[in-house]
Amino acid sequence: MIIDLERCRKDTPAVTELLHFNNAGCALSPVSVTCAVIEHLQLEQSLGGYEAANAASDKLKLFYSEFAKLLNCSPSQIAYVENASRAWDIALYSINWQAGDQIITADNEYVSNYLALLHLQQQKNIEIVLVPCDDAGLVDLDKLRSVITPRTKMIALTHVSSQRGDIQEAAQVGLIAKENGLLYLLDACQSAGQIDLDTQQLGCDFLCGTGRKYLRGPRGTGFLYASIGAIEKSSPIFVDNHSAHWTGPKSYSLSADATKFETWERNIAGKIGLAEAVRYANELGMANIQHRVSKLAKELNNKLSLLESVTVLERSNYLSGIVTFQKKGIHAASLAGNLLERKINTSISRQENAQLDLAANNTGDVNRASLHYYNTSDEIDLFVNAVAEC
Repeated sequence: MIIDLERCRKDTPAVTELLHFNNAGCALSPVSVTCAVIEHLQLEQSLGGYEAANAASDKLKLFYSEFAKLLNCSPSQIAYVENASRAWDIALYSINWQAGDQIITADNEYVSNYLALLHLQQQKNIEIVLVPCDDAGLVDLDKLRSVITPRTKMIALTHVSSQRGDIQEAAQVGLIAKENGLLYLLDACQSAGQIDLDTQQLGCDFLCGTGRKYLRGPRGTGFLYASIGAIEKSSPIFVDNHSAHWTGPKSYSLSADATKFETWERNIAGKIGLAEAVRYANELGMANIQHRVSKLAKELNNKLSLLESVTVLERSNYLSGIVTFQKKGIHAASLAGNLLERKINTSISRQENAQLDLAANNTGDVNRASLHYYNTSDEIDLFVNAVAEC
């Protein structure tokens, strides 16, 4: 199937007014997603919040079934969470950590994730073991194997980092985790919605993501996948009358599926909107989406690399829709500001938020252009010309 670009751009009316290369920050939602959110808010206004939620029960069930299609898992393995960072925290803190336990991560780890690891280290006296990425930006799998010890409990990996768009070999890491009996937490915040994710092939125990990025859902929405084993062995750090059942004055039982990680009070309109966003992606086909995004990313990478004043960071053969770069003689913030004046949306990856790689190498802030399937080759040409002129 070839993506109907004309239809997708019609479903994304803002593309006629601006060039949106900030999909890794917050993608433009399809009209149907915005309508789904507004319709439910209007239903709450006319019926009442509880009554509207009851009336929307079928739409809420779609959240789980559509994610199950997206990730090749059971609906019972999906939890609705308000954002990817919270989902990642929920998974991390659900494990019974003991002093001396080791957790392995890469030296490109996302700022919020690494802050959580540092916090856990202070609380539980665990050990954080860093594995370097190679010159191509990929985690060195041989070094990953070499640092595993009897005290290692988990591997935590970011599938596609915010500050560099190379796609990590997540399935290979999953095999390593399985071979060594380790838990595997995968941050798919930047990959869900642009890469065809199969949790069975990835072999992860937990996978988390957000709605607002490549899934094209509302802000303030996210999800958590948990394997059957992870659901059975983990214990959420907090419970309420949705995730647990009060069985007696001094007893309770946890929900038997991934809803044990949810809370009763949720953004119902946002959840319905995210369900519609995932349905839209499933209809287009994730393999089709991944193929188009990869093709556009390679085109942008190649054309930016032809500019003598520009250095592109991505050097692997595994390119996501994120392309990061620097231009000589202009600070990243100034370049982003100049592009914004031309109605070109981009973002900046700041050195201070990448202490393990950008700061360690004194790279400085970098510009980030992130493409989605509704972007075009003509837009890429306009963008490259604008970067050259700024």
